[in-house]
Parts: sequence; C-alpha cells; structure tokens
Amino acid sequence: MAEAISDVLRRGATAVAASRVGVGVVAFAAPLLVSRSWVGRSGDGTPGRVLGRALGGRDLALGAGALIALRRQQSEGSAAVWASALGSAPPDSTGPQSSASPMVAAATWVGMAAIADGLDLVTTARSWGDLPPVKRWLVALSSGGAAVLGGAAAVSLLSGAFRQRGQDKSTAVR
Repeated sequence: MAEAISDVLRRGATAVAASRVGVGVVAFAAPLLVSRSWVGRSGDGTPGRVLGRALGGRDLALGAGALIALRRQQSEGSAAVWASALGSAPPDSTGPQSSASPMVAAATWVGMAAIADGLDLVTTARSWGDLPPVKRWLVALSSGGAAVLGGAAAVSLLSGAFRQRGQDKSTAVR
C-alpha cells in the first residue's frame, strides 16, 4: 500500500512540475493568455503582460528545479527512497553517500513550488469577488490541489531523508 502511495506522490509531483514548466513557457510566449485566464479583462495591456511574464518566469524556474531534483532523486533508487519516506521499507544505504541529499533537494524544490501554489490560492481568495467566477474557481482548485499534493510529497521526501540519515549514521558506526 505504501509503495502505491509513494508512486502516486512521485508521479503527482512530477506531473505538477512538468505542467508548471508548460505554464511558464506559455506565459513567456503569450503572457496575456495567462493573465486573462486568472484575472479576466483586467489582465489586458502592458501590466498584464508584465505580470504574466513574471508568473511565467517563476513557474518555469520552480518547475525546472523540481523536475531536475526529482529526476536526480529518482535515479538514485526511487522505489526504495519513496518507500523509506513512507516508512514501509528500510532505506537502502551503503554508507555516508546516501540518497538523503537528493531527497532533501527534491523536497525543497517541490515544497517551494507548493508554497507558491498556496500563495496563489490565498491571493485568489483575497480577491474572490473581483475575479471572473469560472476563472477564480479554476485557479483556486488547480493551485489548491497542487499545493496539497506538493506539500504531501515534500513532507514524504523529508521524512525519508531523515530516516536515511539515521540509517547512514548507524551504518557508519558499525
């Protein structure tokens, strides 16, 4: 069961990071498309382009960082790392050079992206009455869902990293 959950979290975090890169590219290429989809007509013009591109830059950086960190973490024993993170299997460590560091890096990138998504949700909620009805719901649901998924994945990764470090220390002492 824990392996199935770890697979869902890994795939979910990867999908959110990849979609974030896509949104970033679109926002750079067509910033009004992104700004209008969030705030409606008030996103038109130069201010909308500036904010759309800024949002695109943020999403591109966070998504690329998360994808790179998740890929590195995955290449160093994904199944064992995620299972360890969920506490269902002992970490597979052969000494001080463990996979804890890639887990912390992945957790940091995924966690920072989740914080950005949470702040998008808060920003949307604070301006709820001024935003177009359908668009505010789409942004709220997508940013809220991404924040929850990213937060769960980051916590899971950090939990596994701390377990991994504990195993590394006990292995080094022996």
